Amino acid sequence: MFCMSAKRRTLFDPGEARGPRDKPDVGKFKGKAEAAEGLSVSALLGKIKAALADAFPQRVTVVGELSNVSQPASGHVYFSLKDSDASIGAAMWKARAGKLKFTPRDGMEVVVEGKVDVYDVQGKLQLYVERMTPRGEGALELAFRQLKEKLQAEGLFEAGRKKAIPAYPRAIGLVTSATGAAVRDIQRTLRRRWPAADVYLLPAMVQGDEAAGQIAEAVGLLDRNAGQLGIETIIVARGGGSLEDLWAFNEEPVARAIAAAAVPIISGVGHEVDVTIADLVADMRAATPTAAAELATPDVEEIRRRLANLSARLARNVKDIIAVRRAALEAVQRSAIFRDPTARVRTMVQRVDELSRRLTAGTSAGLAGAHRRLGPLENRLAALHPARLCERARGRLDNLEGRLRWALSERSKLAADRLAVVASRLGRADPSHRLRLARQRVTAASRQLEAMSYRNVLARGFSVTRDAAGAILRSVSAAGVGDVISTELADGAIRSRVEEAGAKSKSLPSRAKTATPKRRQTRKPDSGPTLFD
Repeated sequence: MFCMSAKRRTLFDPGEARGPRDKPDVGKFKGKAEAAEGLSVSALLGKIKAALADAFPQRVTVVGELSNVSQPASGHVYFSLKDSDASIGAAMWKARAGKLKFTPRDGMEVVVEGKVDVYDVQGKLQLYVERMTPRGEGALELAFRQLKEKLQAEGLFEAGRKKAIPAYPRAIGLVTSATGAAVRDIQRTLRRRWPAADVYLLPAMVQGDEAAGQIAEAVGLLDRNAGQLGIETIIVARGGGSLEDLWAFNEEPVARAIAAAAVPIISGVGHEVDVTIADLVADMRAATPTAAAELATPDVEEIRRRLANLSARLARNVKDIIAVRRAALEAVQRSAIFRDPTARVRTMVQRVDELSRRLTAGTSAGLAGAHRRLGPLENRLAALHPARLCERARGRLDNLEGRLRWALSERSKLAADRLAVVASRLGRADPSHRLRLARQRVTAASRQLEAMSYRNVLARGFSVTRDAAGAILRSVSAAGVGDVISTELADGAIRSRVEEAGAKSKSLPSRAKTATPKRRQTRKPDSGPTLFD
């Protein structure tokens, strides 16, 4: 559906000709030479834009479905608007997009208002949207539903995160308009119901574009200073009105501020039929501002009545208790113990004496019985005394020791006899024994040889004469004159030279003249001839 505008734009509008300044002006052809040279791209687009401006009104209204919706960091919204047969690109600048009450999404059917123009950089036709409303439902209803679904998905409506409202608040924070009827109703209700609480009003706009920011800021400020001011409950309230009038309480900043507050918050916005996002996020919802004040405070008159009832009940209970205690006291006073206090003592003394006698008798009987039972046990225990057991064990051990000693001595004697026999056999077979026997035999033979040795003859005064070669001279003829001979005596040897040699006469013995040796040489006994020379 197109709406024609009464204002028309000329073909030579310089604002629409976006080509370079050094290019020829866009307009009617002035001659054949210019046509022959051709148009630049910018000039062509300028002519197209001028034609569109001449053919289309300043504002057109289009119905279509959103697709390819994107919103970069710049804040502008780019999308395509399509129907079953065609599609056109569209853009909505940040200043216009920021005023939308809902979030454009793919598949949403909308009614847009704007103008048609050419995007020079890409040379394509584009719709520049200035206003957008959802088709079939109002923008505010759609925005409310979208924000509600978003916050619900985040869990801001969960009952588990809602805080309990204090029953007897010391101070109450109030966020509402300072000039509206709601603040007067709340103050009147608070003064009537709970005058003991201090009320801190932080005025804020409750309607208009800046209302949501002021409400969120006021809630945050009261929450941050709650400890210093003693604030235990915050009321966010506004009187009734249309959906547009109450829209500030459907904004996301207000919902976030209420959800982030540490102090419990009661929301009393509009009338009973009005439900806002603030009501859903708040810890408690009230149908009206007055109801919010009633929910935030107890009724002092009700408390007075309850106190009066409790006081009366306490007085009755105290009277009843006193009456019961007095009756008990009177009963005690009438008792025999007050008439004769020592009677009870005498009775108890007699009772103690009786019990003492019974205890003594019982103890004696018990001890006697125990002695009777312990007698046999004592005998058995004495028989099993370690000393007795040790004596009996020692006797058995001595007996066994004697028997073992006798058995061992007999066996030792037999073993010694057998060992002597074996030792004699081993001695005879032992090489050392045989060696000792051989040495004894050698010693005996040596003694016999010594007895037969010529040295014993020498010791009796005889001598042995040898030649220079060491051979024994057995005859005078064996030695010649001038020969060197050696005469061996018992204690040494004499070397001499033969000067004369002759046979000995058999008839008369004559003393042989011995030659005086020129030199005497004593021969060491160990250097002479051996026994077997």
